[in-house]
Amino acid sequence: MPPLSRRLAVLPVVASALLLASCTSQVQAEDGFAKQAVAKLLPGQESPRLSGSTGVLAQAAPQIPAVVAPAGPMRLHPRPEVDCDQSKCVALTFDDGPGRHTERLLDHLAAADVPATFYLLGQNAQKYPETLHRMVIEGHQLGSHTHDHKALTALSSSQITHEIDTAAAIIKDLTGVHPGTVRPPYGAHNAQVDALIDAPLVLWDVDTLDWQHRDPAKVASIAMEEVRDGSIILMHDIHESTVKAVPELIKRLKQQGYSPVTIDELFDGQEFNSSTAYASRNQIR
Repeated sequence: MPPLSRRLAVLPVVASALLLASCTSQVQAEDGFAKQAVAKLLPGQESPRLSGSTGVLAQAAPQIPAVVAPAGPMRLHPRPEVDCDQSKCVALTFDDGPGRHTERLLDHLAAADVPATFYLLGQNAQKYPETLHRMVIEGHQLGSHTHDHKALTALSSSQITHEIDTAAAIIKDLTGVHPGTVRPPYGAHNAQVDALIDAPLVLWDVDTLDWQHRDPAKVASIAMEEVRDGSIILMHDIHESTVKAVPELIKRLKQQGYSPVTIDELFDGQEFNSSTAYASRNQIR
């Protein structure tokens, strides 16, 4: 992975690409937005973040779907680079989406100028392509949570490979971005699973249990009780109660001096190896 300074250096180029994309009169319907605006023009580069926007591509022709244009001007708003060797860093991660509440979550993240990492199910990604486009263009990280949430430890080798490859292909086809990390459903993995996944396995050390209690106040309080420097916080964007908890959680994390970062940013400069499971920046499982 290129260093963060190199990735930030491409932001002006991406901004120009996005402006060209929004003005063009001929856009091929089969190209996803993120492929056109980012992946095709800057292969291998990560996207910048955009603030004040829920979509960027004006509709060029009636048959081409487009994300709703922002009410105000689109602004490129890169975040300052965070050195997690010097700062208290934490990664907000969201599983099982996207879902019908994910757009509201993206609104909260944009308002707070905070990135997150989304562990997507392939079957759900197919239902919300515009939401994936927005994740990419606003600088969030996409990871794989397999295709349909089967426990990988209960599957054969061929079935494990199918779950991983199918989800990766769907995400790549929709966004042009290959999910560089995998979160196994339920956190279930073993030596066989690890060996078959050619990517880091990302677990967590803070479980908000949001799926169980569905209480926004508890999401924030559990996270704040358990968070440490380098923590990975587990949440689920398919629950409205979790989405409601996020603004308060972010506020409290910042008050305690934490910098929310993506998973790639959390491990920048660290060993981050394929077929290895990580529960936090400082913990291998």
